[in-house]
Amino acid sequence: MRNGRLLCQMKFEPRYSENNVNVPSQNHFREFIRLSLWLLGIVFGVYFILGYASDKIAERLSPRFETAIAAGITSGLDRNSFPRTSAYLQKVLDSLVASAGDLPEFKYKVSIHDQSAVNAVALPAGNIVVFRGLLAELKSENEVAIILAHELGHYAHRDHLRGLGRGLVIMSITAALGLSGNLPGFIAPSVQTFNLKHSRNQESAADLFAMDLFARTYGHAGGAIDAFKVLARHEHGIQSPDFISTHPDIRWRMQSLASHMQLKKYPQGAIRPFPGSGVLPFPEDEKKTNKGSH
Repeated sequence: MRNGRLLCQMKFEPRYSENNVNVPSQNHFREFIRLSLWLLGIVFGVYFILGYASDKIAERLSPRFETAIAAGITSGLDRNSFPRTSAYLQKVLDSLVASAGDLPEFKYKVSIHDQSAVNAVALPAGNIVVFRGLLAELKSENEVAIILAHELGHYAHRDHLRGLGRGLVIMSITAALGLSGNLPGFIAPSVQTFNLKHSRNQESAADLFAMDLFARTYGHAGGAIDAFKVLARHEHGIQSPDFISTHPDIRWRMQSLASHMQLKKYPQGAIRPFPGSGVLPFPEDEKKTNKGSH
């Protein structure tokens, strides 16, 4: 009886065994989050440091060294297509370069790429590529000039080299992580968002440079914004949200340029039509290109 009473008075008290292999000592999900944040922080830290270093290198890279880099990139450019149109664009470009005065010392050249894309690109060492599709949309020399001046703005700010440098940084990070060219899914959006913001800032700065250079070359700002109206028509219905676009919203760019013109008190001036038939590329170049393709 006494033993029975003692058993009734005893209470069961469960005890946790630290050595029990069936009970995990850590919350795996919490540990995954912690390690992911650590990895994200390390990647961002390395990216910011190397990105900053690549920007500084781009600022100090000599024109001679950049020309050597450009040789492998520009070797495939077709400089013989659309000869009369290319000569006209080169004349406009030369007048802009002569008015700039603060550009890296390159032999600035423009070539036409026979594709329907509405675009222009600044390649290393002063090589500007304008797509045939963009030329077909432009209506005056004023519009051509502001497009070329915008690309010159990228050279003035060394944006083309900064872009190459940051691309190499991302490639280095992915190689160090043992990945095949892509950042992990949970890291890539953060890095890409920062890159896009960086690109939009570059585009905005190139716009303002272009407007100032245009006004310095022609003595007015007439017709300069018309080129952006062309871009707005082309982007209508396909405009990406601002946070995933490499360029600022085209309407915002036009408003920014209009405010800049008003602040600088740039006068309006005459619109210069294209010589000859008044369209680009010149029809005689189109005929030569079509014959060459047969």
